[in-house]
Amino acid sequence: MIKYIFCDLDGTLYNNGISREDANSIENIEHEGIVFNVATGRIFSQAVRMTNNDINMNGYYICENGSYIYDSNHNLVFKGTIDDNIVKKVIAEFDSDIATMYFKFNGKVVLLEENDFFKIYTNEYIVDKEFSNKDTYDNLVGNIGIVSQDIEELYRLELFLKEEFDEVLDIYFSSEHTLNLVPKGVSKHEAIKKVCKILGASLDEIATIGDSPNDISMLKTTKYSFAMINSRKEVKESANYIANSVSDAITKIKYINKEV
Repeated sequence: MIKYIFCDLDGTLYNNGISREDANSIENIEHEGIVFNVATGRIFSQAVRMTNNDINMNGYYICENGSYIYDSNHNLVFKGTIDDNIVKKVIAEFDSDIATMYFKFNGKVVLLEENDFFKIYTNEYIVDKEFSNKDTYDNLVGNIGIVSQDIEELYRLELFLKEEFDEVLDIYFSSEHTLNLVPKGVSKHEAIKKVCKILGASLDEIATIGDSPNDISMLKTTKYSFAMINSRKEVKESANYIANSVSDAITKIKYINKEV
């Protein structure tokens, strides 16, 4: 029986806001005793802001693709960040005139330079041109990102960075125009396992919902996994079910539980 749902935000639950239909479905299924959790690439403050007005969160927030986990009382229960030496090496070896590097650092999004295209994802960032020259990051970088309108440039950078850092970092597309670099072994799947351990739950009691490559780790490792119908091919292939919306996925979850 499914007891917990872990759901992505951008492109899944959040599309310029949370629809009333999805919010109502979440409220209804929580009345049936199923706990709704968020698993996102967003920093914690953004995830809270994106959900606060529409749903009453009783579950966990998995943020920065698993680098940070917060409980329903907003207490930090796990931190898995990139070692400062690796951060500095990535900065030193990054070379592109048409891509911009950004960092999820100590609860903030930091860009090395202004990038108007980045604003399609969020306006909640700071620009710090001296960030790359810091002596220490206090091991608080949970995620390094690269954004570019040129997809071929991102493919080039992905290949180069994997050749250089594959042993210590997981590198993947988190959206069509963004690459993510996270500590090796840190993922939404691993974060869900950590939450399950806290809850005393089994992965067979989990449903996952997502739409992007950074959701694949949790979709392909859970029996009850739902990809949004407009997801990329590899995302849909990693899931066991396809859904039109979060509300649609929840309807299917209810049916699965009745069958069980």
